[in-house]
Amino acid sequence: MHEEKEMTRTEIKKEFQLERMILFSDAVFAIVITLMAIEIRLPETEHRFKGAELLHHLKLLIPVIFAYLISFGFIGTVWYQHLKIFGLLKDYDKGLILRNLLLLFFVALFPFCVSVVIKSKPDILAYSIYFGAIFICVTIQFALHHYVLIGNPSLRVNTNLSEHMSELEKKKRGLISLLFVIGLIAITYIIIPDESNKPLATLWLLPLAIISRIYERRLKIKKNDAL
Repeated sequence: MHEEKEMTRTEIKKEFQLERMILFSDAVFAIVITLMAIEIRLPETEHRFKGAELLHHLKLLIPVIFAYLISFGFIGTVWYQHLKIFGLLKDYDKGLILRNLLLLFFVALFPFCVSVVIKSKPDILAYSIYFGAIFICVTIQFALHHYVLIGNPSLRVNTNLSEHMSELEKKKRGLISLLFVIGLIAITYIIIPDESNKPLATLWLLPLAIISRIYERRLKIKKNDAL
């Protein structure tokens, strides 16, 4: 009887500590998104903007809003994947904490990376910082998922992992594809002679997103047909 009570207390304690990890992680994601949104603002002046002047400054904000939308979508995707993988956990260890903190560390750098792209002229260094942060986040998230699913299965609950394993394989392919696209962006950036057109090199991200979406739909269709 005493042993059962002790086991129950231990399980409750672990659930509470896992909940603290999740709440801490969610707070980081929320703060990062908020800080990125703060960058969307009109220049500070002593007079109020009117008509054509206001429209001019709003047009200048288009690249900022575009960078925010891309970053928001990426951070939202990372948070969603984080939510799914942490839903499998029943325990934790130092390896899990370390990987989670590394992920949060680079996620927290995103407001800085966005400000570098926004406040600098089109430059290979600025884009390297931004896309480098994306690639590192994707890599660490893959390592975190791999650790939970394969590296230390004692941390997770016993459940059907077929969906999560296919998700892990998809992340692996996505990581390779992202590395390939970053290479294409770098090469295209160097080839384009006009400085004002160099940001167009980032359009390589669009076919990556479209192809990934088509591939995901085909997998769902095959899965439904198999059932």
